[in-house]
Amino acid sequence: MNKKMLLLSAAFYSLVVSPTTLAAEKGKIGLALDIAVEGGFFNPTLSSVKVKELVAGGAAEKAGVLVGDQILKIADCVIPGCPADDAKDLMKKNKGESVSFLIKQADGTELTKTVVAE
Repeated sequence: MNKKMLLLSAAFYSLVVSPTTLAAEKGKIGLALDIAVEGGFFNPTLSSVKVKELVAGGAAEKAGVLVGDQILKIADCVIPGCPADDAKDLMKKNKGESVSFLIKQADGTELTKTVVAE
């Protein structure tokens, strides 16, 4: 392939498949958590997770999550025992993507809440 063709190919590639075109907009779940972990520095697991704060009008509040709710599961990752890195990855969502939580409310009721990132 000559230099002219190589340059044209590179230019076409940057027009069609530019990284900015492929990048999705990061979403926000709209909550702050109180997290307790077990295990060592290199392999921590979640032992308990509680909702500490909600963003007013945010995605979690809209889904019905309440301050004080205990999170028992993030997607299919059960707490206690969910690896901290897995939990972090499960909660990283782009706008429009969702994550489900199994929640235990103050009265003992267990509910599944699906939060759509905004």
